[in-house]
Amino acid sequence: MRRRFGALSAGVLTVALVASGCSETTNSNSGGDQKAKVQTGTIATDPAESQGPAKAVQGATKGGVVKLLHAAEFEHLDPQKIYVSDALSMATQFARTLTGYKEDGTGNLKLVGDLATNAGEDVNGDCKVWKYTLKDGLKFEDGTPITAQDVAYGISRSFDPDWGDGPTYLQQWLAGSVEYNTTYKGPFVSPNDPIPGVKVEGEKVLTFTFPAPQCETPYAVAMPTSAPVPKAKDTKGDYDRKPVSSGPYMIKEHAYDQFIEFVRNPNWDAKTDPIRNAYPEGIRVEFGIDAENGANRVAADAEADKTAFIWANVPAAVLPKTRAPEFKERVKNGPSQYVEYTYINMDRVKDLKVRQALNWAVDRDAILKIRGGVDTFGSTLLSPTIGGYQNYNAYDGGPTGNPEEAKKLLGGQQITLTYAFPNIPARQQMAAKTKEVYAKAGINIVLAPLDPNSYYKAVGTKGNQYDLIRGGWGADWPSASTVFPALFDGRTIRDSGNQNLAYMNEAEVNSEIDRIKVMKVDQAAGEWAKLDKMIMQKYAPVIPQYYINNYEIHGSKIGGTFLSDSYGHMTLNTMFVKP
Repeated sequence: MRRRFGALSAGVLTVALVASGCSETTNSNSGGDQKAKVQTGTIATDPAESQGPAKAVQGATKGGVVKLLHAAEFEHLDPQKIYVSDALSMATQFARTLTGYKEDGTGNLKLVGDLATNAGEDVNGDCKVWKYTLKDGLKFEDGTPITAQDVAYGISRSFDPDWGDGPTYLQQWLAGSVEYNTTYKGPFVSPNDPIPGVKVEGEKVLTFTFPAPQCETPYAVAMPTSAPVPKAKDTKGDYDRKPVSSGPYMIKEHAYDQFIEFVRNPNWDAKTDPIRNAYPEGIRVEFGIDAENGANRVAADAEADKTAFIWANVPAAVLPKTRAPEFKERVKNGPSQYVEYTYINMDRVKDLKVRQALNWAVDRDAILKIRGGVDTFGSTLLSPTIGGYQNYNAYDGGPTGNPEEAKKLLGGQQITLTYAFPNIPARQQMAAKTKEVYAKAGINIVLAPLDPNSYYKAVGTKGNQYDLIRGGWGADWPSASTVFPALFDGRTIRDSGNQNLAYMNEAEVNSEIDRIKVMKVDQAAGEWAKLDKMIMQKYAPVIPQYYINNYEIHGSKIGGTFLSDSYGHMTLNTMFVKP
């Protein structure tokens, strides 16, 4: 799942986010109800909040090894390429960033300085110049000090045309253009050129100067884009296998597509880290274990799996047993910032009526049942957790769809479309159901299962052969501004690494994105919601499927964890092994 709800304006460092407490908003639709509860968090303005060590977890003990049972290899571990939720969650343990999130499991989310001494200094008060000063005592796994130059070098890599899988906010803002690497193309192609807008002063100070105000910079530099990379240890394409750690854990062994063994980084200093407790001695990731097998193993709680957990929703076949009272402490569930879509490739499916027919015919109820009933009917581009969200359904065929309305729109056309999805069991079931559902409307679906390890690379390549593309999105931080520009601004489309998987490029939409982006967040929220409706009614570039709720499980000897509001999975930051 690619990468949440908020308010942030210059001078007001507050956010609103979904969690399990406080005031309640309700989304009702023909397919079901979702209740999302909203709390208020902050960006820390007191530098003391950015100092370590992290607050101790009650009852926690050091030692032991926790074990993630995972379906497939991470698409990327290279920080500047990471943009999928599982890798983002894992990266918190080996790739520190300028800022990061303090969480306590109750929905209180606070952005603090991670590598930096604070969440950022708005030098002139206009959000155009942001200054970050690194803490003392920061080291890579080999004991080499982490410098501002290492952070700048990491950011420079994200400009490379072949490094396009990660977030592009910082690059676009620094270059002043969505086509951020037209001139500067990173350290491999443009080794002697300066990084646009980035200035390094000595060993500790890094300054960003933007052509336009960027008041959400503290959030943007919490993404792995700002993770430091030592130039002398950069193995370029091979860096995905064994990145150099700046966090509490480092890779001891990585057998690709089999396992990764993370061990404690002896040069990580807890006194510099306000976010991570790093209680376990190690983290082992085992690949090739699909969600059903993983959930069954964790639920069975055999001795070898008492410290195991999964970062996937418990599948429908396993759900009933996990709803028994004895599993209450081992299940973590709640709403997330993610929405599941089927993107319609507008480069290939050019007929609006075909795209509308696909929306009329979708059977969300069937898909939700395959998912086990954990998720919620969804018909909008925005999640109900996003500020300004408005509930509507532009193609209301009811929870099971209206194939007859779809047939009317098609007017007797015989349509065959190719559907791309990751080749893992849960997605195979959903794809088979999708084929069955669309056959009722006279639409023939050709299934195209793809290697999950390289899925987003394949579908993110312009000119790909897929008409329909399974995908999902969650806001990168508490703002709708991290949804529409990423997914629907056609000017971001490039040869590879695309997030706009509908390949939508409409001048009207691009113009609206520009208009709304410069508004204050309280004004922009409602405008984003209007754009949501306009995109679906006029262009139908995607088929919203459902709002994703999380339902994960861990073994009986794991304590201290909760669903992260920033990444959507059980957090490793506070996890410990019970004696």
